[in-house]
Amino acid sequence: MFDASVSVTSLIFSLQNVFFALVALPVLSIGINFQSSRCFCVFGAILCTLAYALSTFAMNVEFLICTLSIVFGCGSGFLFPPTLVILGRYFQKRRGFANGLAMAGACLGGLVYPLFIRFSIDEYGVRGALLLLSGIYMHVFVAASLLTPPEKYKSKTVTNRQENEKLLHTPIVKNRNITTPNANLSSSLPNIQLKQEPIKKRRTMTISEDAQLGENHRHKVSNFSQYLSNISLMSISTVDLNFQKSTVLKKELRWFDYIKAMDFSVLKQTEFVLFLVSFCFSAIPAIMNVFLPAFAREMGRTDSEILVLVCIIGFMDFLGRVVTGFLSDNPRIRSSHIIVITMFALGTLAQFARFLNSFWAFCVFVTLYGFFAGSPFALFSSMMSKIVGIEKFPTAYAFLILAQTCTFATTIPFSGYLRDLTGSYFVSCHYLGTNALISVVLFLLEPLAQRMDRKRNLHEQTSIVRADNASKR
Repeated sequence: MFDASVSVTSLIFSLQNVFFALVALPVLSIGINFQSSRCFCVFGAILCTLAYALSTFAMNVEFLICTLSIVFGCGSGFLFPPTLVILGRYFQKRRGFANGLAMAGACLGGLVYPLFIRFSIDEYGVRGALLLLSGIYMHVFVAASLLTPPEKYKSKTVTNRQENEKLLHTPIVKNRNITTPNANLSSSLPNIQLKQEPIKKRRTMTISEDAQLGENHRHKVSNFSQYLSNISLMSISTVDLNFQKSTVLKKELRWFDYIKAMDFSVLKQTEFVLFLVSFCFSAIPAIMNVFLPAFAREMGRTDSEILVLVCIIGFMDFLGRVVTGFLSDNPRIRSSHIIVITMFALGTLAQFARFLNSFWAFCVFVTLYGFFAGSPFALFSSMMSKIVGIEKFPTAYAFLILAQTCTFATTIPFSGYLRDLTGSYFVSCHYLGTNALISVVLFLLEPLAQRMDRKRNLHEQTSIVRADNASKR
């Protein structure tokens, strides 16, 4: 559009990833506690729609950097991460297959979009194509409206109601005095283990307020205790107060309280840190999709052949993510072994990129490359949830996005720089393949990281037991 160099064009994608991470990190670690995933997705869809709409008024590359890098990057940070978080809560057994299908959805766009964009540019020009893409992004509003929290889909049971009815029909014990001490009622809470039931809306009262009654009201507590048949009935009001207290405390929390409460314990796990580094190296080969058209044109392929190649790599990427996601749910197959096999094949394949002298050789190359390149993206969610647990998944995912962004922000411009420096994409392909082979070595170190974590946990538990024994003495 503006005859920009490869390095400048790569800069748009790099800055887009940077702003994606800058927004996704606070959204996953802090914002998800304030608003639902649906709210963030709707807001992200608004920004992404505006990014393409404003790009139609671009007069230079700098304007496109502001819209497609900053605005679209921020919108993506609000849109995509919350969808994976709520997806992990929807599925339990087939979580790997579900994440594989979700991540494969982007590949369908890579299969259809090249044809649509080529047609739109031919019919309406570049600005008209950008405007049409803006309209297509408005369909995200419909998808975001369906992201209902999974708790609303759970069927209501009558088990708790039946337990309460049995509790109320318990015979009253006569001629028995039950007294309550004048001490603070909160001291007895740890000895009572009951389920918290939803209560009707009324004036909130904390435990401290209920316990610190005046002298003229204390006799009412003792008189009321005479009519109680057992401790279960007395505990109904106690748990009621405890539920209200937690609600009040939750409302009083400010945004800086959530910052203080951010869980950085995932960084103490050696297995998780190793997974971060391994994933970053395994994700680098996927940027082949960014410069595949330019690489194919450099090798003498026509525009129609390039369009076919882009469609092939998009379809095979989709198929590869679905297959690897399905295989990851098999308990006999380790997800790390799947990535090791695919990355070894990918690293070996990239070393033969300079021998693609015919169109059919290019077709075989993009078929295999597309099938293997998407496996880390299909498996990272299920692997990470197994490593850190579903409760810590949002925080762990935020760190993964940050690490991935730093990787892409340096790798994409560096690959473009290698092309400008050498005059061809051969060195860039060797660079991508080398990163894939490095990830193979790192993923093979997973058992070692697990043993280190077990030793660390055992040492911590032993230290706690020794400290307890020393305090008792």
